[in-house]
Amino acid sequence: MKIMVSACLAGENCKYNGGNNRNEKVLRLMADNEAITVCPEQMGGLPTPRVPSEIKDGLVTAKDGRIVDAEFRAGAAKCLEIAGRWQPDLVVLQSRSPSCGVKQRYDGTFTGRLVDQAGVTAQLLMENGYRCLDVEDLFTVHRDFLIRKLSIEESELLKDFLYEAIFIPEGVEAPARDIVERPELRIYYDDFGNRPGDLCLAAETEGHVVGTVWTRIMNDYGHVDDETPSFAISLLPEYRNKGIGTVLMRQMLSLLKEHGYRQASLAVQKANYAVRMYRNVGFEITDENEEEFIMVCRL
Repeated sequence: MKIMVSACLAGENCKYNGGNNRNEKVLRLMADNEAITVCPEQMGGLPTPRVPSEIKDGLVTAKDGRIVDAEFRAGAAKCLEIAGRWQPDLVVLQSRSPSCGVKQRYDGTFTGRLVDQAGVTAQLLMENGYRCLDVEDLFTVHRDFLIRKLSIEESELLKDFLYEAIFIPEGVEAPARDIVERPELRIYYDDFGNRPGDLCLAAETEGHVVGTVWTRIMNDYGHVDDETPSFAISLLPEYRNKGIGTVLMRQMLSLLKEHGYRQASLAVQKANYAVRMYRNVGFEITDENEEEFIMVCRL
């Protein structure tokens, strides 16, 4: 995979204050793939260190009132030119930057408030078809599969992946897809992103999500208490048995630990081959009924 990276994430001292945003996940990603670094602001002719800037009324403006829009856009154009020559599969950029922010940037008031808009370089690259990712959404790359956060705007995908997660024993006809509209299944995705424990990671290849793992605190089949998130995981059939599910599970367990959770739970059909994977990542059987195991992983 070919990756373009904000230079500050690689540890280069090009940040506005003369420092960097060194990121260990990015460094590991660069070590395992072809990588090139860019700093749009330096490439646009701005010095380091420099006065911090934000976008105000459509123009990049320094905190001291100077308009530096031309420099920022010149740097963005040079990044686009490099991307055109180098053709990266993925561009990993510094979050919230007036140059590199992909999903958000500061609002131009220098008060720390954010708006859901991209920086000038990220916007230009995305307009020209390049896949850009905020560094805060990056988790890892497994072979050719990117593991990243699933955005709230993509949460409708959970209905499709919930259907794929339904265990269908051999010789049994698959249910109709509208089964996911039943109340006992809607709890897995309704209003996702707005309830306790709502976290989701996606496995993506060639711009397409092929697998997801998500959690929320809910009264589902795997519920153990009101402080323990329940797991759901699903992969498209052609991407199973490639190790992707294990990577998704491990990354989610790490994310839950970062969020302060002490354990996670799930329910799984006893005949489901995934029981072995769940054991391998640390889940233990704590209860069972006629058809299912209830499993818990201590974090």
